[in-house]
Amino acid sequence: MDGLLATAAPRGCELGEAWIQEGHFRDRQENQERCLKPETHEEDPAGDSALECDDCGRAPGTRPSPPITQARRGLRRRGTQGKSPKDTESGGPRKPWKCEDCGKAFRYCSAFTLHRRTHTGEKPFACPECGRAFSQRVHLTLHRRVHTGERPHACAQCGKAFSQGSYLAAHWRTHTGERPHACPDCGKAFMRPAHLVQHRRVHTGERPFACGQCAKAFRGRVALLEHQRVHTGEKPFACAQCSKAFRFSSALLRHRRTHTAERPYACGQCAKAFTQVAHLAQHRRVHTGEKPYTCAECGAPFSQSASLAEHRRIHTGEKPFVCAQCGKAFTQVSHLSQHRRVHTGERPYACGDCGRAFSNRSHLAQHHLVHTGARPYKCLDCGAAFGHVSSLLEHQKIHTGEKPFRCGDCGKAFSQGSALTLHRRTHTGERPYSCPECGKAFRNRAYLIQHHIVHTGERPYECSGCGKAFSFSSALIRHQRTHADRKPHEHSLRSDTTVQLPHLTGHLHSPREEKPVSSSDLADTSEDQRNKS
Repeated sequence: MDGLLATAAPRGCELGEAWIQEGHFRDRQENQERCLKPETHEEDPAGDSALECDDCGRAPGTRPSPPITQARRGLRRRGTQGKSPKDTESGGPRKPWKCEDCGKAFRYCSAFTLHRRTHTGEKPFACPECGRAFSQRVHLTLHRRVHTGERPHACAQCGKAFSQGSYLAAHWRTHTGERPHACPDCGKAFMRPAHLVQHRRVHTGERPFACGQCAKAFRGRVALLEHQRVHTGEKPFACAQCSKAFRFSSALLRHRRTHTAERPYACGQCAKAFTQVAHLAQHRRVHTGEKPYTCAECGAPFSQSASLAEHRRIHTGEKPFVCAQCGKAFTQVSHLSQHRRVHTGERPYACGDCGRAFSNRSHLAQHHLVHTGARPYKCLDCGAAFGHVSSLLEHQKIHTGEKPFRCGDCGKAFSQGSALTLHRRTHTGERPYSCPECGKAFRNRAYLIQHHIVHTGERPYECSGCGKAFSFSSALIRHQRTHADRKPHEHSLRSDTTVQLPHLTGHLHSPREEKPVSSSDLADTSEDQRNKS
């Protein structure tokens, strides 16, 4: 009797005697295994038991109690008389508790009770601190560590502590590199099984978690919970240093690095460091040349999915980001933010060396190379070095001959998307860059900047040989040829003709030796120009 009391049904279980029967076998699991072996307890052909169990006194295949009446809605007790209490006739484990809502079966009443809460939505365990409720007591225990700050599971290698042992186990794989959960469709491996489950929905297209307010669907429950904060406006993660609040803990973690200047993710090839591991992964493609994202329209490859999404708008013409002040629309939100500074006059990025300010961070970075002279991005084909990765990517198209950007009006192709944008203005007549001084408009921002010097009188390009200053870099280049070690009249002739002849301008950048231009060439060129006009 003591053994039966020890295995009494848990509080709330209505199965009573059935639970006691199961408990009887669980308390004597080792002997049960022995009793169920055919060689230990053989049945008489006539059906009478030839042997009895020394521990429990039962004969194999018998039941100590009459069948149990079903006591709970949604529960079906399957007949087990004459069968092993552990296994069914098919040899699998017996699962007597079956849910009538979804058909799922369970071996134990406790597991069945927990499962029923997924249908009823019952969450009986509430947090006294914040009121959040849970369907299981263990989940409440883990949740309370959010309030207490308790992190009992520490990593032996780096000391990082976690509130749950499963988090520590997953973290440990960042040290070992182990990814035991592989996708059978594409082979991609993951550290956590939940990540694999969510990834497989990429192949199936399944998005089981839908937002009740906007019907947007997500592959993971966490993504849905984070999305819902867009509607509620909730920002539960606040920075202790500046009180700025965020919707996501990951956003707070990234923000904290603006205070600490921490850049924990360093590139092994160039030592450039990043605040986010995703940014490091994107940067590595600069070295490998990998471009896994391809445009279905024109085949243009990209190293980032965001770049592909932005590029697609060239084909669709979509410009979802509109300036509230002038109505101008943009394909990227960053372009809208930059454009707004045209109205405000804001130049938040100042050079630490000369104090010159810029409206765009990338313009400051580009300007800074004037002081450092650094050219960290080198072309593997010809060895040419560049200060910016975008300049390198544009240069590489010279070798490949790639011109993925084609004009829909005239069919002309370009190696750069920006060149196509400028070209399309020749068809539309658009001149979006206006001078605030005189109202003159230009197709290109660079032309407006050059024109503005007419009003300011600025001469930023200074000759290192004689100190003479010029408004435009092209004027400085022409001037510097006067200092070349040649006869003055020869140099003057060659300099003037090279600059003025359109078909010879390409030779300025050619590594081959420049040939003198004869007076007959000049006459022929003048005649050609008259004929064209």
